[in-house]
Amino acid sequence: RAEAGPIDVAYIVSGLQPYTEYIVTLTAYTEGGESERSEEVLVRTLSGVPPTPSSVTAEGEAPDSIKVAWQAPVETNGGLSGFRIYYRVVGSTDKSQAEIGPDEMMYSIGGLQPATDYVVTLSAHADGGESDRTQEIVVRTLSSAPSTPLSVTAEGKAPDTVRVTWQPPTQTNGDLLGYYIYYQVVG
Repeated sequence: RAEAGPIDVAYIVSGLQPYTEYIVTLTAYTEGGESERSEEVLVRTLSGVPPTPSSVTAEGEAPDSIKVAWQAPVETNGGLSGFRIYYRVVGSTDKSQAEIGPDEMMYSIGGLQPATDYVVTLSAHADGGESDRTQEIVVRTLSSAPSTPLSVTAEGKAPDTVRVTWQPPTQTNGDLLGYYIYYQVVG
């Protein structure tokens, strides 16, 4: 219960729970007693900012995707609208984000570059605002096959030897481990 002065016609009740229904009634009082209660008024406090999601994990899922998983906040301070995943290539300032619904606890970010390190963070959002972002996680997409070596040439060097030369592929899509040189007798 709260108490207002005799000339007040409004009062701010504070310290309430976010996104919670309350019944409000009012009485007036004098030295001689207290009036009957007014009609009940039903009111809901606004949503608050939700807490930050927890137990966030991220792992390379494919050469072009990362899988992110998390636990939703237990107490949401109101109706949770969803989650936002923020991601960017390590060292880049170009940020991207994905919007995920409130019932999802896992999401695959697609359209990424192979064998590339990404920084991923996550937040929860509601009508009351957006939570703090989780700690940054650095995760690498999986490798994929490199592009074809360029400018391949071969020349005879001895009766039983040929020398093969080439230029490296323009896209390695991971750590280049080596080259396979295939050869066969014609005919």
